[in-house]
Amino acid sequence: MKDWLEKLGSAGAIIAAAACPVCFPKLALVGALFGLGALSAYEFQLFIAAQALVVLAVIGLSLAYLRHHNRWLLGAALVSGAAFFGGLYLVASEWLAYLGLAGLVAASLPEFWIRTRNLWRLAWNKK
Repeated sequence: MKDWLEKLGSAGAIIAAAACPVCFPKLALVGALFGLGALSAYEFQLFIAAQALVVLAVIGLSLAYLRHHNRWLLGAALVSGAAFFGGLYLVASEWLAYLGLAGLVAASLPEFWIRTRNLWRLAWNKK
């Protein structure tokens, strides 16, 4: 169960970065080009969902810390989550929210790299 949550946390950071047209007008424009303008009626729900995915990403990265014990990655995840919410609610800075999402993605990449490398090694050793 814990492995599943760790993977979901990393995916949640990427999805939150890509699925938040509320904060990112350029993504909303691209979404409208693909016919997703009909979802504008659900803007508030998407905004809440993006925040929930950020919380899920921080929880998943915190659970990943229990396995790899890398304090830098845990610190990056916590600071990035705080930057995202601080950018939304404290200073109303879109760039700080961007930076928080980018930090969550960056904190997810080493874990993704290690898991992918280990899977390739297992597959290679079975041959």
